[in-house]
Amino acid sequence: MSQPVRVDPGSSQGEHPVRVVLIEDDADLRRVVQLTLQFGATWVVETAPDGPAGVATVKRLLPDIVLVDLMMPGMDGYEVCRRLLADQSTARIPIVLLTARQNLDPDRVRASGARGVITKPFDLDDLAPAILRLCGEKAK
Repeated sequence: MSQPVRVDPGSSQGEHPVRVVLIEDDADLRRVVQLTLQFGATWVVETAPDGPAGVATVKRLLPDIVLVDLMMPGMDGYEVCRRLLADQSTARIPIVLLTARQNLDPDRVRASGARGVITKPFDLDDLAPAILRLCGEKAK
C-alpha cells in the first residue's frame, strides 16, 4: 500500500534521513517537536502553522511522514487528511494525528486515513519511535 519509510537516521549508506512535515498551530509545541525530531532522531522537519499552509508544504516537499494536529482553527486535522488523501501525489504519505483530545471516535480516525494518533502531552524521548511504530516501521 504505502511506500516504505526509510528509517535509518544517520545512515552513511546514502539513504536520506526521514523527512517530516509537522502541521501544528501551537508555535511553542511546533518548535519543541521540530527540535526533538531534528536533534534527537536526526530527521529533517519542516513545519506549517495551519492546515492550508501544511497541505501546500506537503505537496511541495512530498515528505516521508506527515504529523498533523487534529484541532486547528479553520481547517482541522481530519480535513488535512482528506485533502492529502484526495491528491494522488500525496495519498501514499503516512499521516499521524497529534491531539490533546482523549475520547476520539476510532471509526472517524480510521476513516480519516491516518495511521494513528499520538495523544498530547507525549514523552519527547518516545516521540520518534511512536511515529515509526504507527507508520509500520521499526526504529533501528
